[in-house]
Amino acid sequence: MKNRKKLLFILFPLLILLILLGRILCHPSFSTYTSRLFRQELAQDTITLHYTLSDPEAYGFKNMSASLGDFTYASFQKRIQDLKDQQVSLQNFLDQDLSEQDAMTAELLDWWLTGQIEMEDFYYFQEPLGPTLGVQAQLPVLLAEFAFRKEADVDLYLDLLKQLPDYFAQIIDFEREKASHGMFLNGESLDQILAQCNAMLTVDEHHFLITSFSDRLRDCSFVSDSHRTAYEIRNRQIINDCVVPAYQSLITSLGQLRSTQNQALGLYHTPGGLSYFEHLLKYTVGTDLTISQISRLLDDQMETDYETVYAAIEEGIDLLEHDSVATADSDTANSSASGDMASAQTASDASSPLYILLDLQKKINEDFPMPPDTNFQVKTVPDSLAPYLSPAFYLTPPVDATQENTIYINPSQNTDAITLLTTLAHEGYPGHLYQHTFEQLDSYDPIRSLIYVGGYTEGWGLYSELYAYDFLDMNKTKANALKALSSLNYAICASLDLSVHGMGWNEAQCVSYLASFGITDTTQIHKLYLQLLEEPGNYLKYYLGYLEICKLKESALALSSNWSLYDFHNWFLTTGPAPFSILTEHLEDLEISPKLLKRMSQDFHLLSVQPFHDGRNHFLMKRRMLLVG
Repeated sequence: MKNRKKLLFILFPLLILLILLGRILCHPSFSTYTSRLFRQELAQDTITLHYTLSDPEAYGFKNMSASLGDFTYASFQKRIQDLKDQQVSLQNFLDQDLSEQDAMTAELLDWWLTGQIEMEDFYYFQEPLGPTLGVQAQLPVLLAEFAFRKEADVDLYLDLLKQLPDYFAQIIDFEREKASHGMFLNGESLDQILAQCNAMLTVDEHHFLITSFSDRLRDCSFVSDSHRTAYEIRNRQIINDCVVPAYQSLITSLGQLRSTQNQALGLYHTPGGLSYFEHLLKYTVGTDLTISQISRLLDDQMETDYETVYAAIEEGIDLLEHDSVATADSDTANSSASGDMASAQTASDASSPLYILLDLQKKINEDFPMPPDTNFQVKTVPDSLAPYLSPAFYLTPPVDATQENTIYINPSQNTDAITLLTTLAHEGYPGHLYQHTFEQLDSYDPIRSLIYVGGYTEGWGLYSELYAYDFLDMNKTKANALKALSSLNYAICASLDLSVHGMGWNEAQCVSYLASFGITDTTQIHKLYLQLLEEPGNYLKYYLGYLEICKLKESALALSSNWSLYDFHNWFLTTGPAPFSILTEHLEDLEISPKLLKRMSQDFHLLSVQPFHDGRNHFLMKRRMLLVG
């Protein structure tokens, strides 16, 4: 008996160890789960993979063939089922005692997977084509920026060009299906798309897929001169044999569908369209506010902004003239960023984008944590791409090459000094570049790089533009009025976005609404209306996201006397991109009482007016979605 007890004493720990080992084998770690999901998502198309990882092999991608993706319904169904399976697997981790960062990632994934799976009900609301954000317009830009890090990337790029005919054929089939369901493009959008496609057909030495290819090859020290010449010949041949026929086929097929063109009306008028718009608000903007709550929030903000502008005008302040823009620290000229800069720019030129970024980098330190050390470059958009790109944009680096930060400036856009300053604040400091370096500083799980919350990301960009107004070297009342004027412009567009898609407004109602603000240029209004139809929720992504951040900030500062603006910014950035419902929940980390937190969640009134960015006509300017603008 004594020996049996001794034996049991020895075997019991072994039994426990075997049970635990069995659980580990049956239930892989959370990091294993997210790594598998990360690879599954990136394997869908080569461009996403290439822009996300500089070294795919290190993440388990071996001998990947070129693919632009699969746009068939069968592929769509398979992905939805895969995501459902992933969400079931995720449930095993939600109740586990995960680390704080893993718990946040799991919560985000559950939210994101729910949104992706809900798209099962909105298959025909997808629109791959469009005058601004359509595949036919965006894909060439993404191809033109496709980085050549090694010679194999050049071959991969050329193989991608060869995929274009088959990929466009899938899109054509999808558009035919949409047409059969009464959901084809409206006539004017179709005309713009066809015009863009026709522009791709003329292949000469100035074609941007030729010039951009040669420019990138020129910077590749690993490609010999003889190989470079051979590659350039192959590139031109593939453009003629694959790219041009693909666009020609798109022109012909879309032209055949013209008779099925849709009316120029918002989502509200399409069966199921209102539900889809609400889906966009929740899973693209990242807000849980209802349409009526958003409408009230926008109306209150517009009223406040209008009063601010009117008061300045009553004081005789001219909002159309700006004598000077900003003051810079005297030692900025002697500063340099951590990395190579565009050679044409010098830190001593106070009007250069480089100088402004260096100055912003220094000036934000009072209210923001010290920017992490990082490399960044300021580049000029090539002339061949200038017509297709925004006035400026930040190109997000791969998650495994965080030092490859680049801000592009588009010289073809007429940008005044104030707009340049606030745009660089949006793209650089304390905007997207600064935000992204914080995400990398905290070493987030790579899967989080695929979870896009537009309201958080673009709202922060506009919040940063707002902050830059503090640096304007002008009368404070005038600077605040310019803020309010820009805020009013964006609020008007966001309100139209909400009204067209969430309330059923037509173009005539938009014209009448804008007339109440003294905006009567029907040509510009029509362009804006078409933009709203093409990009449901886009203006709300920027402006409502900004207002949600203001609500978080003002509530946190009002309810926690120990917190400063610096503390809020640090918390917001280190928490990372997330829907505002999750961010609100995490405000409990500030040790705010539940009673006050509940009251905060019911208060949609902003405590202060903090509008953003740019001149009186900025409401007509749009930004790209695929590049962080």
